[in-house]
Parts: sequence; C-alpha cells; structure tokens
Amino acid sequence: MQPPYFAAKVRSQLRTGVQVAFRILSLDGGGVWALIQVRALIQLYSPATTGHEVLADFDLATANSGGSITLGGLLEDLPLSTVLGYFETEALRRSIFQPTTKALIGLISGLTSFGPKFSAKAKLSALQALMPKTGAQPLSLVASGLRRAGAANDLHVLITSFDFDRNGACFFRSAQAGSAAWGVGAASDVPLAQAIHASSNAPVNYFDEPAYIGDGRYWDGAVAGCNNPVLAGVTEAITLGVSPADIVALSIGTGITHLPGPPAQQPASGLFAARSEQGFPIDVAKLAGCITDDPPDIASFLAHVMTGGGGPAPADSRIVRMNPMISPTLDANQNWSPPGDWTMDQFVYLTNISMAALPQPDVDYISSFTAWWLADKVYNQPMRMQTDTLSPELGYRTFSGAWAAWNACKALG
Repeated sequence: MQPPYFAAKVRSQLRTGVQVAFRILSLDGGGVWALIQVRALIQLYSPATTGHEVLADFDLATANSGGSITLGGLLEDLPLSTVLGYFETEALRRSIFQPTTKALIGLISGLTSFGPKFSAKAKLSALQALMPKTGAQPLSLVASGLRRAGAANDLHVLITSFDFDRNGACFFRSAQAGSAAWGVGAASDVPLAQAIHASSNAPVNYFDEPAYIGDGRYWDGAVAGCNNPVLAGVTEAITLGVSPADIVALSIGTGITHLPGPPAQQPASGLFAARSEQGFPIDVAKLAGCITDDPPDIASFLAHVMTGGGGPAPADSRIVRMNPMISPTLDANQNWSPPGDWTMDQFVYLTNISMAALPQPDVDYISSFTAWWLADKVYNQPMRMQTDTLSPELGYRTFSGAWAAWNACKALG
C-alpha cells in the first residue's frame, strides 16, 4: 500500500492530465564556501527573491552542513542578498566559527595546526540568532503551508547528520517518509536551529565536541557520506511514493578542487595533482578531509542512475549539478593555465582556503572565483568526466549549460 502522499500526487496528475515532475533542491556542505550556492540562487532568481519564493519552486529540499545554514536562511524567508550575508559578512562568519574555549584543545591546535579550532556550543547560539523566527520551531512545522503551486503537500525538508553514538547516518525530516515496503522514517520535532547545528558540526579539524540534542550527539552529515545530499533526497522522494522517473533535482555545490594528472615530463606545478607524503598525521588529515569529497562526488551520478538516466533536451540527466571546480583550464593551444586572469600564486592560494574561511581576503577570493564560474570562465563540475582532461562525459562544463538543463527539467511541470 502506497502512502497517502503518493495517492494525492496521482490524483493531481490525473486531474490536470499532465505529468508533474517532483522537484528537489539539494545543497552541499562546505562551510563558508556555501556562499557559492547562495550566489548561484541569486543568479537563478534575484538578490531580492525571498527564501520562501525559492522554496516554493520545489517539493523537497535537502541540505548538509553549510548548505543546511543556507536552507535555514531560506526557511527564515530572508531575501537571498541577506542569506548571502551569513557567509560574506565577517562578523556573522566569526559568530559561527568562534574559537574553542577548551584550553588544551586550543593549545594543541595552535601549536600543530591539527585538531579542532572552534566551539560547537557557540555555533548553536549563533545559528539561533541568525534564525529568530524559525530557529526554535520544530522541524515538523517549519515548512507548514509552504508548497509549490498545485502541490498536494507542503515542502518536505530533509537535513542530514551523523549519529555519534549509533555510528550511522541520521536524517532530520519535516514529515514522515516511508511505507511497509521501505520502513518508516519519522518526522522530527527537533528545532530547526538544532538540526542545522547537528548537520554542520564538522569533526577533527573544526569543532571541539559533537552537537548535543537531548541525549543524542551528532557530527556533520559528511561523516555519513552525505556532504552532497542529492542521493539522500532522491531516496527520500522514492520512499514518499514518487516514481523515480518523475524526479528532477537541482544539486548545488560549494566548490571542489580537481587537478588533472601531470602530462608526461611535465615539471612539478600547482596546476597538477601530485602524490602526497604518507604517514599517520597526514593520513588522519586526509581521511578527515575526504568526507567532503568522495563518496559525495559520486552521489549525483548515483542519483542519475536511480532516476533512470537521460533527461529532457538539452538536459542529459534529470539531475542537474551546479558546482564550480577549482581547476586549471585548457587554453587555445591545449595548455593548462590558471582560470580567468588569475596568476599561479592566486590559484594556489585559492586551493588552500579552508572551509572556515574567516579572513575577509579569503572570502573575497571565493567570491571572485564564484563570479568567474557564473560567467562561464571557471569549469562547472559534471557528474562524470575524464579525470586527466576534465572533459565532461555526463553533465555540463559551464554554469550556463547547467542552467539551461535545469530550465528544461523545470519545464516538465
């Protein structure tokens, strides 16, 4: 027996006589780099467009970490220009990333550049201050009355996290999802700000303790492989009773570094991938960082497979990935060079900016990089590509190509 959501959806389709696509908005984690996804939404809509106006274009919104902070601003119904301030205004950034007050942890981190640097408790207070209207609302009520025109149900909200004590993924959702065939995922009464706190609590090199919600303890959803939560969103839609072939998704990232392998006899350069040293401290740091890379990188392709592959022309998929790549570009002579008019030093500097980009010059670099991407001067991340040439096999090399594909998917209804 299908859940009531499915029956209402089918009745709606039969009544209108058209196939109605189920739209998902997916927002990656990435700390301060989440300003990229806000800038992308501004490009798709306008700086004055409010959060509810954006969300009213979708049936389900899923987010992790920095993306969950963006989602919080959308649910707060702020103009996109104000949500951008969460990340571009230095005082607001520093309210989220406040230094840990645990003396020993802070001392070790300061001496070794390894270990947590920020206070989890202070982050929760900052998130609550950023969302005065909705931060204290239970997740089950936060999207009440917010729905796409003609939809039978309110927007379904899904925020990803990792349960520290149960060693597994944890999903905070606004409504029950599931059936006898799938099992049941319960709605959550956790306040919105606390769900975002759990989702954005990156371990090891960032926050000094798990996020506490009641008796539970939580880390960032990236630990569960959900830094790109589009696969979780597609899975959630299917458990709601939506046919995979009816799903379209817009997946917006926060930037990813991808360097091609060096050509034969190419001298060492910051433009190309290089083998790193190996050892315990390096391995720990690498494993801590890779939670934001693969498997999240492959999530878009897996979602593509789950939704049947292909898409309405000019889209080659029902999953549209918008995410700038920090990578060199090929010039007319097929030589690699830094993107745009950047120097090598500027490019290398960008590749080393932390997720917790607090100094204003760092954020200015990210903003400049984002502007190049929106102008098609920085490569967009496809779902599949040749790793050494960065040539797309599936997806789009430019932001404008991804935008055209998303418009085609939206036209499905």
